[in-house]
Amino acid sequence: MSLFSSMVSLLFATFFLLHSVSALVMKRNNPVFDYTTEKIRGVNIGGWLLIENWLNADLFNQFNGMNNAPSDEWGFCQTLGKSEAYRQLSNHWSTFFTADEFARIASWGINAVRIPIGYWAFSVEGNEPYVQGQEYWLDQAIQWSRDNGMKVWIDLHGAPGSQNGFENSGKTGSIDWQKDGNVERTLQIMSYVANKYTQDAYKDVVIGIETVNEPLGNALNMDQLKDYDLQMYKMISSKSNSVATVVHDAYVDLSEWTYGPINGNMYNLVMDIHRYQLYQSNECSLTYNDHLNNVCNLGDQIEKNPFITITGEWSSTLADCTIWNSSESGSAFVGGNSGDISSWTDQYKNAIRLFIETQLDQLERGAGWFYWTAKSGGATWDMGILIDNGIFPQPLTDRKFASYCS
Repeated sequence: MSLFSSMVSLLFATFFLLHSVSALVMKRNNPVFDYTTEKIRGVNIGGWLLIENWLNADLFNQFNGMNNAPSDEWGFCQTLGKSEAYRQLSNHWSTFFTADEFARIASWGINAVRIPIGYWAFSVEGNEPYVQGQEYWLDQAIQWSRDNGMKVWIDLHGAPGSQNGFENSGKTGSIDWQKDGNVERTLQIMSYVANKYTQDAYKDVVIGIETVNEPLGNALNMDQLKDYDLQMYKMISSKSNSVATVVHDAYVDLSEWTYGPINGNMYNLVMDIHRYQLYQSNECSLTYNDHLNNVCNLGDQIEKNPFITITGEWSSTLADCTIWNSSESGSAFVGGNSGDISSWTDQYKNAIRLFIETQLDQLERGAGWFYWTAKSGGATWDMGILIDNGIFPQPLTDRKFASYCS
C-alpha cells in the first residue's frame, strides 16, 4: 500500500471514529428521513436537466445523417451554438417535466426523486459550449416535490473532464476528471451546491447530495476518489444532520471501499449502487432464470454490505438483443427486445413483471431504490408506461407472483 493510500485510510478511520457517536445522536434526532428505518421508493428524473441522445430523441433527431452526430450535451451545444442550444434547451426544461408530472409521479407511491444535473448548471468556463438555466428548474423540482410529499436527491451526474467518458457525464470520450485541476473545480462547485441546499429553505425536502455519478473506478485513482468523497462528506455533514452524503461504488469490489469503521448507525453516509443486466458481453447468453438468479445474488450482496445501500439506478430492461421466448428446454431469450409495449405478449409482460417484483424485493433488503427513469418513451425504461400497462406494481408493494428468491 502506498504512503498516500495509507494516509487516506487513516484519515477515514479517524474521521469516522470521531463521528460515530454524533451520527447515533443525529440518527435519533433527524427530523427528515432516517435511512436506517425508512425505505426509499423512488424514481430518477432522467433526461431533463442533463440530456442524452437515447433518452432525448426529440432533441437529437435533428442531427440524423450528420457525420459525427453529437450524442451528449457537450456536442449538442457545440453543434448548435449557445444561442440556439439555449433556445431549444429552455423549451425542453420548461416542458419535459412539469408540476403536474411531479404530482403524477407521487400518485405512484413514490416518496423520493433523484435529479441528475451537470456541473455546468453552476459553472461554465473557457471554451465549454454548455448553456445554463438548469438551476432554476432544479429549484422548481424541489418545490414540486415538497408540494407532493416527496424527498429529493441532488445528483452530480456530470463532472468537469468527465468521470466516466459516457454520455451521462455530459461529454463522451476521455476520462479527464482527475486531471488539470478538475477535482478541485468540482469541490468548488459542490461547495456552492452544499451551501445552498443544506439551508433551512430546503432541509424538509433535500435528503441527499451525490458526490459524483458513476465514476469509473477501474479508470480512476481510487485513493483520490475516496479522498474527494471524504472532503464532500466533511463539507455536507458539517452543515446539516439531515442531508446524506451519497457516494457511488464506482463499480469496484466492496473491498476497495476502506473508509474506516462503518456501521449501520451511520445514517448520513449512503452508498449508491447501479445494477443493470444488459451492458455486459455475456448478457445475451443468459436465460431468464439466470437473470432472476442474478437479482437474488444482488440482494444477498446488498444485505451484507456494511454501508447503508440504495440502488440509485435499475430498470426492467434486459439485454437489447433479447425477448422472452419459452421452449421445451426452459427459459430462453431470442430476437430483439421491442420498446413498443403494444407488441408485447402477455407472456412477455408477465416475465417483465416478475423481473420487476424480484428486484423490488431484493433491493429493499437495503435502504431502497430509484428506478431509471420516470419518463423516456422506451417501455422498459419508462416507469409511467409500465404502470399504465399494469406491469409495474401498483401499489408498489403489490405482488402478482410468489417470491422467486428463496
